[in-house]
Amino acid sequence: MNATVNKIKSKVSKSYCRYYNTITLNKNLIISGIGGFIASIIISHSLVHYSIDSILNSALTVITGFLIYKTIFAILFHVDNKQAYKKRFSKRNNLKLLKNIWIRIILVSSVFDGINNITRFALMSYLLNLDYSAIESTTISSMSASLLSYLVLNLVIKYFRTFSMKK
Repeated sequence: MNATVNKIKSKVSKSYCRYYNTITLNKNLIISGIGGFIASIIISHSLVHYSIDSILNSALTVITGFLIYKTIFAILFHVDNKQAYKKRFSKRNNLKLLKNIWIRIILVSSVFDGINNITRFALMSYLLNLDYSAIESTTISSMSASLLSYLVLNLVIKYFRTFSMKK
């Protein structure tokens, strides 16, 4: 029994190490997405009281959620990766590695943001026109767009080997 437990621990540990960057990226996206989602609900609910049309409500809600999400994501990404782009002994920034990390994160982030924001905007506008409440339309559009975005993002990461293992 103890040998089986050790084998399972070993497999989990190897998988975690292998997919650490992808797991960390997804964690950061989820945490920042929750912050953006909360901001979106607050803005959407507030704008309904001002009798704004559904397109403007959707646009302002998506923009506000995006700005909050990006700010939180940038902070989390920096905190998780600040040691990764330091030179080993001098503790100075390794500019070549830093450039490589930022190119990868911009690629991945652009795919995620494009799919998420377009889907959220279109679905939220549609739901508001169907007389869903602002909170319902924001929740449904955010959840649907997030699921689609995370699925596509992880497929892109896997397909393009964005975080290849270094040994």
